[in-house]
Amino acid sequence: MIELIIVAATRFYREGLALALQNVDGFAVLSTLARPEELEPDLTARKHPVVLLDIADLPDGPSAVISLLAGNPGLRIITLGVSDQEYDILAYAELGAAGYLTREHSISELIRTISSVANGELRCSPRVAAALCRRVAELSAEVQPSPDAGVLSRREVQVAVLLEQGLSNQEISRQLCIALATVKNHVHNILDKLGLQGRAAAAAWARQQRLDHSVLVRSTLHQALPPNNRPHSNCRPD
Repeated sequence: MIELIIVAATRFYREGLALALQNVDGFAVLSTLARPEELEPDLTARKHPVVLLDIADLPDGPSAVISLLAGNPGLRIITLGVSDQEYDILAYAELGAAGYLTREHSISELIRTISSVANGELRCSPRVAAALCRRVAELSAEVQPSPDAGVLSRREVQVAVLLEQGLSNQEISRQLCIALATVKNHVHNILDKLGLQGRAAAAAWARQQRLDHSVLVRSTLHQALPPNNRPHSNCRPD
């Protein structure tokens, strides 16, 4: 049985999808949610359900994918409403989305995509498959720091981990109790040291390090991040 969670801001859209999919043999709709933040741990603990995430009405679709995967590493996410531009599709694939559908895809294609993702496969056009192969080769070179790049500092690792969780600079500033300008400097240093372009690439790097059980990340995560409820009055300059 393939268990599904549908996340879409428009109620009749998510309920319509649920009606269309709940009668498909082998499918079971666990829940329909308006926002990704409503996803509860007890739902994701059930054999890693497939999440249908409509990104059309989200202010930041990539951050939503990053946040969901940070809290639920085994989650299989299909992004709905992706543009048919190659760079958009590749961006979500790099962040860990297991599948995608553009606005032109049909319900029958959605059903086939769900089945493929549930079996650990990626269903995409030959053009996108070729682009993904090229990008994987590029990322393999990008995510490895060059010999003279240096190692990220403990604070930079903290910032990279929070980037993976989808936090903004302002949120990272509050979480780590450091100035916003300091956060921006750390982000710049991370990109410079790793030879990456943009926050999404840094988030993808941090996620890959976590999945690979990187010594660099593992050695700092246990002691790096302050408690979420740490009062701001206890903050000290970085």
